[in-house]
Amino acid sequence: MQNSRREILVGIAGATTLAAADNKPHVHSHEEQAVAETSAAAYSPKVFTPAELKTVGALVETIIPRTKTPGALDAKVHEIIDETLGSRKTQQAVWRKGLAEVSGLSKKLYKKEYADLSDSDQAAVMTALAAKSAFFKTLKDATVDAYYSTKEGLMTELGWDAAKPMPEFKGCTHPEHQV
Repeated sequence: MQNSRREILVGIAGATTLAAADNKPHVHSHEEQAVAETSAAAYSPKVFTPAELKTVGALVETIIPRTKTPGALDAKVHEIIDETLGSRKTQQAVWRKGLAEVSGLSKKLYKKEYADLSDSDQAAVMTALAAKSAFFKTLKDATVDAYYSTKEGLMTELGWDAAKPMPEFKGCTHPEHQV
C-alpha cells in the first residue's frame, strides 16, 4: 500500500528544490522503526502539542512514506517542521488551522483522528485535503523541503555524495517532471 500512496501523492505533489544534507549517519535496519519511535518520544515539541506532533508525523509520512528508502518519519521531518515553526510565529496559526482542518476531515470521513487511520484512509483524507485546502501546499512544501535537507533524503534516497563535485546537474529525469 505504501507504494500506491507514494504514486497517488506524486501525482498531486509536484517537485521542489533540495537543500544541504545534515551530518547524521543513517543506518538502515529492521530495528529502525523502534529507534524512530523511541527518539520521537524523547523529542520535546517546541510549537506543536504532542497530539499535533503525532498528526504532523502521520501527515508527512503519508507524503513521503518509507519504501525501499527512509520515509519522512525516519528523517524526523515532523520534528524539523516543529523546530522551524519556532522562529516563524506567523506560520504557527496557519499550521494550527490546517491541523484542525485535517482533524475535522478525518472525523467527518472516518470518525477518527488522522494519525489513527489506516494507510489507505490517510491517503484518501490527503487526497481530499489536496483537492480543497490551501494547507495542503504548505504541508507538502514543508515536508519535501525538510526531507530533502536530511541525509535520509539527499544521500540515502537520491544518492547524493557531498564529497564528489557534480560536473553538471541535469535535474529530474522523470518524464512527468519535464518541461
